[in-house]
Formats: sequence, C-alpha cells, structure tokens
Amino acid sequence: MAKNYFRTYIWLLETLQSKGPLTLKEIKSLWKDSSANSEQKPLATRTFANHRKSIADIFGIDIECDRSDNTYSISNENEMDKSSVKGWMLDALSLGSILEDGSALRDKIFFEEVPSSRKHLSTVIQCLRDNRVLELRYRSYDQPEDNWLTVEPYCLRQFKNRWYLYGRKDKDKTPHMFALDRFIEAEEGEGNYTVPASFDPYAFFSKAYGVRIYEDAKPQIVHLKVSARQSKYFRSLPLHSSQKEIETREDYSVFEYFLTPDYDFKQDVLSFGTSIEIIKPEELRKDFGKIVKNLNKLYNV
Repeated sequence: MAKNYFRTYIWLLETLQSKGPLTLKEIKSLWKDSSANSEQKPLATRTFANHRKSIADIFGIDIECDRSDNTYSISNENEMDKSSVKGWMLDALSLGSILEDGSALRDKIFFEEVPSSRKHLSTVIQCLRDNRVLELRYRSYDQPEDNWLTVEPYCLRQFKNRWYLYGRKDKDKTPHMFALDRFIEAEEGEGNYTVPASFDPYAFFSKAYGVRIYEDAKPQIVHLKVSARQSKYFRSLPLHSSQKEIETREDYSVFEYFLTPDYDFKQDVLSFGTSIEIIKPEELRKDFGKIVKNLNKLYNV
C-alpha cells in the first residue's frame, strides 16, 4: 500500500510540475487515465487532501490552491531542485515507478554503477541521522594495512559514481574525506557527537570541485575558453555550480568559475582535450603547460 501511495505522490508532483496549475477536476481527470492508477480508482477529494499533506510532510513540497481560480500548483518548486537530497530522492522514486509499470523497460535502461552505495551507505546515513559515531575498518590506497577508525560523520557527498563521507576521525582536529568503497566493515558505535555549529556543508562544498579538499586551499576565479560545440554541453550541464558564461563568440565562449582547482578539476579539464583552454589564473595555465609537456615526453611527441 505504501508503495502505491509513493507512486501517486510522484505522479501528482510530476503532473503539476509539467501541466500545472490545474483545477481539482482536471487533476481527477488526468488521474483517471494515468498508468500510476493501476487499480483504476477515482481520486476522491479527501484522498487528494491527504496526499497534499503527506507530500508536505515527507518531501517538504507544498501544493497550494489559488482561490482566485481554484487551481493547484507547487508553491516551492525549488525544493525539487536536482542538487538537493529531496530532488535526488524524487528522481529515484519516479524512475522506480516507471520501471515497475513496464518490465520490458528493464532491459532498455542502463545505469552507471555506484558500488559504494550497496553495503555501508545505510549504516552511515543512520549514524548521520542519530549523531552516532561510526566504527569503521578502512582500507586506504596509501596504507599497506586496514585500520580501525572511530569517525564522527559530518556529511555525505556523491561524486563520479562514488559516495564519500566527510568527518572527523579519532578526535583529529581536521576532518577528512573517506570513500565508502574502501570501507571493509562499518557499524554504529556507542558514542554520540555534535557537528560544529560553524560547519555549513553547502558553503563548504560550494567552492570545492571534487573530493580532495585541503584546509589551506583557497578558491579562486578560473576562466575557461571553450569551443563553440563544447559550450553547448556546458550550458546544458554546468561543470560547476558557480559557472557563468561571461563571453560568447561565434567560435568559442568563456566560462568563469569560483572554485578550488584541485586534482579532480584538472583531470576533468584535461579530458576535454583541445576543446578547452585555461585562460586564468596564470599559475594554473602554467601547470597545464607542464602536464602537456610531460605527456608529449611520454608519447615521444
């Protein structure tokens, strides 16, 4: 029963997002022919009111009525932002609902694997929720042996199909990033902890690019000169949340970023080959020049 309710919630949100504002009569009519209505039951007015309340309680998304024309719409659509946890959860539930409707689709839709989410993610989330320490046996690629650690989880971050936990281990002063795919064992510990009030995960990661975060690293303005064709991809899927297109020409565009140009950023920029050129800062441009020279030596060019 709960599964069917979630399918209804997803259908209602997607319908209002794509077709709204809608009157209750219009919503009932659309529900009648919806694939989510597997039992072919009409949508009662009281049931609709209950769905609105449940959606607000679970997802924090409000469906409000405009009394001037009695239409319903999502009043805080920003809560469905794909960068948020709620947006991610809505996407997952929505896709799951679609796949349930047609088993034939299961052999036609393919995903990149996120192996780090299968075994330990639920344990980490539980510790985050309850502010419990995490007892962890961790296998670092830089260490010859596994280590048992006690970690105070601050937040989770997904990057390039891997989950990472940011937290403080064994009372260290500085928190660290831990990759979940290097967890050998993980269980909820006995102690509780408090995340520092000064820690703002959104502000913390807004100036980061990847997951290699250094306390002494300072974000800076970066300009990328991008070919006209590649610019189209950058506009549809920004390289970073701070992306701004500051110059547009027939054969190229210049995009500005405010971030820490870490290892992951450099690797991604290099992956675009000659379609991207570092304009500023000069120090970063020189770093790329050295990388290109070393590549030339490697391939005897």
